[in-house]
Amino acid sequence: MRYILLISFILFIFTKNSYAYLDPGTGSYILQILIASVLGALFAIKVFWRKIIGFFKSLFKRT
Repeated sequence: MRYILLISFILFIFTKNSYAYLDPGTGSYILQILIASVLGALFAIKVFWRKIIGFFKSLFKRT
């Protein structure tokens, strides 16, 4: 494990410049992924809302 960390550290320190190009469509794609993630999480909460509420009611229920 130490060797892997050492090699990773050395490769990280001695990197070369990469002249990469990000076109304008990349930003749009990242924005779409973020929006889809938020909407997917909201939909999952909507679908399982009763189970979530039931879980918290049973969690804080006094016996």
